[in-house]
Formats: sequence, C-alpha cells, structure tokens
Amino acid sequence: MAEYQPLQQKAYEHLRQKIMQGQLVPGVIYSETKLAAEIGISRTPMKDALVRLSQDKYIDILPSKGFCLHVMSEEDIWSTYQARTAIEGFCAMNLARTRQTARGQETLGRMAASVAAMRQAIDSGEANDTILSRDLSFHQALVRSAQNPEMTSLFESYNHRLYAIATASFAQPGRPGRALAEHQAIYDAIQSDDGGGMAAYQAVMRHMEASRDIALQNS
Repeated sequence: MAEYQPLQQKAYEHLRQKIMQGQLVPGVIYSETKLAAEIGISRTPMKDALVRLSQDKYIDILPSKGFCLHVMSEEDIWSTYQARTAIEGFCAMNLARTRQTARGQETLGRMAASVAAMRQAIDSGEANDTILSRDLSFHQALVRSAQNPEMTSLFESYNHRLYAIATASFAQPGRPGRALAEHQAIYDAIQSDDGGGMAAYQAVMRHMEASRDIALQNS
C-alpha cells in the first residue's frame, strides 16, 4: 500500500472527522478547492486524500464538480454485514474457546461492562449517540480479543458505515433494546459455549442478520 505523506494524511483526517461529526451532509456537492483552502494546503494532497476517502466509501468523486457523501447501497449493506459476520463470528468462536485464559477473562469483562453501560444509557433515556458508543465498544472489545492487526484494521475501516447504519436503525422504536438483548445473547453464548464456539458464532450471526435486515428496509 502506498505511504501517504503528511499533508495527504492531514487532509484525509480532516475530512473524515467532518464526515463523522456530521459537518458534511448527504446530497451536497463539495468543492475540493474550498476545502483545501480551509486547511491551508494545495489541491494535490487534497485530491489524493479524496481518492483514499472514495476507496474507503466515505465519498463519491464527481469529475469536474467535486464530491459528495457516499450513500450506502443495498450492495454496500450486504457486503458490510457479510464481512462483519466473518470477522466477529470468528472472534466470538475464538473467544469461546479461550475464555478461561487471563486474556479471555479480561475481554469478557470489557464486554460485560459495555453491556451494562448500554443498558444504563437506555434505561436513563440517553441520546442514541451515547447508546451507539456503548454498542460500538462491545464490538471493538470482541474484535480486538483476537489480537489480529489485519482483522482489527479491516473492522475499523467499516466503522463509518456501521455508525451510519446504526444511527438509522436505532431510530426505529425499540431497536436499541433489542440490540442490547442481542449483545447479551452473544456474551452468554461465549460464556457457555462447549461446542467449539459454534453457538457463539450463531449468536453473532443472528445479531448481524437482524441489523442487516433493518438497514435494508431503510435503504
């Protein structure tokens, strides 16, 4: 993979943060020239950053016009959830097999804390952004338990898609509570799985299928 120079990285991170914080919105065409001037760089590193953002499916480049935010298609949703199931299913299976180790117990402790924090946020009527952060911490703990940098990097490359999908799905009445129950089911399956991790894998799959179906309905 090509090594990105500091100005390219600066532009990439600047735009990525604006997207994640909702400062750029769907349906608007943005000028690379104006955004380059905003952070005091030339168009060349900005253009390179936009190519990278396009590859990561944050944006769509519109030749001779600028760029706009990428809107998730049905194909994007299917591919995202297939990849998530493969990654998180494997991690759950692996954690079920190693749950008695010190590392396994440490991960399960983090996952339990995420479940408790998510439950408290729901019961307290917290905003969906807060609930979503608790939701994401559960999945991060699960994926990082495998200590596989390639797997973690791939998972994190999907974070912006996951946030967009989850934001829409959590607007559905009762969905945060159902997502919490699905997290609890994954945790319980990992704790009790004596079948080589298959029960844990299936619990992850059920959670992914439920989230995917809601996303498809909203697409």
